[in-house]
Amino acid sequence: MSILEKLENVERRYIYLLAWVFVLFPLLFPLGLPIPIGRESKAWKEYIENIPSDSTIIVSMDYGVSGMPELYPMTVATMHHLWTDTASKNFKIVVIASWNQGPLVFDTLLDQMNPASTYGVVYGEDWIELGWIPGSETGMAALATDMWSQTPKDFLENRPLSEYPIMENIKTAEDIDLVVSFETGTPGLPEWLRQWNTPYGTPFIVGCIGVSVPGMAPYLASGQLDALMPGLTASGEYEILIGRPGLAVSGLDAVSMSHLLVVLLVVVGNIAFFASKSKGVN
Repeated sequence: MSILEKLENVERRYIYLLAWVFVLFPLLFPLGLPIPIGRESKAWKEYIENIPSDSTIIVSMDYGVSGMPELYPMTVATMHHLWTDTASKNFKIVVIASWNQGPLVFDTLLDQMNPASTYGVVYGEDWIELGWIPGSETGMAALATDMWSQTPKDFLENRPLSEYPIMENIKTAEDIDLVVSFETGTPGLPEWLRQWNTPYGTPFIVGCIGVSVPGMAPYLASGQLDALMPGLTASGEYEILIGRPGLAVSGLDAVSMSHLLVVLLVVVGNIAFFASKSKGVN
């Protein structure tokens, strides 16, 4: 059998092996392929940088394990940005979750980032985690009116909120200056806006999966949403902008390499096909 015939009839397992290599290699050894910077990632970075000093910020983990491939990198990058600025700008950060797997995802982030040693932030003074807020939109509404009743104890240490200095002046939605939500669906931004933005005027920025972008765009245009991080590509751009290439950049390298493999296979397959036909090979 000639080389042309072999190329036309290559076994699928070899194609799968090539795909595995092309995707895994840039994940393990990021290539740093060029990434054009879009306006969404620029707007997100500028918004975070311009958060006023002494702001109280809620970070809501509104996604589960299935949303991690797209949302986890942007969550890590954003928390890095916020925790880096915490000391100089006296931020108070309250981490919650409207999805029951949200605390599990944030535990993974804590293991990776170790905020106390990496950023010098103190749990209970600079930031706190309140865990899952059950009840979907009803829970959001209850949290807005009385946080202490909705979450009487914190998530990490299971102690009363009264024991933490950070919570002394955080009681209702009126005490919150910004909500940062990372989300994949319902509950998500529409519920947050109905229960927090409309009655209290709370500003929102949202990181979402790519397929959710068309549903988010009207809120951005109306001004109800101040910034939007749309999926993995924007996450990679944001990592580059803040000088911290990470999971998103590696993921984009892997996506680019997989696309390159498809193009190469199409080109080689067509060359083999037409060359065989020109020689009368069936």
